Amino acid sequence: MAALMCLGLSGCDFLPSEEFNDYDVSSYIQALLDSSYHNDHRALTAVFQVAEDSAQANNTTTVENAAVNFCNAYGLTPDEAQMQRLEDIMAKALLNARYQVADEVKVETGYTIEVTVSPITSFSGLTEQFTALRSQAQEEVNSKSMVNLGGEEDSEDGDGGEWGEDGEDEPTPTPAPTPLMKTAAELYIDRALDLCESKLGAMEFGGADTAIVLNIRLTQDGQLQLDLNQIDEIDLAVLSFQ
Repeated sequence: MAALMCLGLSGCDFLPSEEFNDYDVSSYIQALLDSSYHNDHRALTAVFQVAEDSAQANNTTTVENAAVNFCNAYGLTPDEAQMQRLEDIMAKALLNARYQVADEVKVETGYTIEVTVSPITSFSGLTEQFTALRSQAQEEVNSKSMVNLGGEEDSEDGDGGEWGEDGEDEPTPTPAPTPLMKTAAELYIDRALDLCESKLGAMEFGGADTAIVLNIRLTQDGQLQLDLNQIDEIDLAVLSFQ
């Protein structure tokens, strides 16, 4: 994202001058956040003059980071397919992100811009529910294991076997393959994702809004530099898992 912002200024003939005070730096941040959360790349591609696939990569990274943060918050270890499903859930949730970008303030080193975020709390405070889902998954797997370990009924007749009309043994039918049973951990994560998916219909917002001040440095050659750690702060504020 920092590279994109540098491209935005280095791609024009702009040099620091008195007219620079009128430059709408906040539009850069607005375009960046719209791409990151709302998957809307129109302003980003226009302002930064980058290809659509490069802008899409910005959203993809944000979604992947949200999924990782969710797993870290709740100690989940999904497999590849489950992780893809989680990323889809996070992507849909981020479409509802609420944030406001204030006008930039000129300072000696460049600019400061305040971003106010209304946290999405749909996925916060789920530890107790996840604990119950984990127990249910373990009980279900244990129950199925007991059934599978039970002995098969004797299918032979009173003479000790089945015989055809000519007295020869009937061919033994090939048993249907038994589907692999999911482990308790796999089943638990499936159920946890089911719960998260059910929350997409009505997103919840709670708590006080979070204000984050971005410090944007203006270099001697007219480029804007943004520390990505500040964007991480916004990411964590947009989707709250606490």
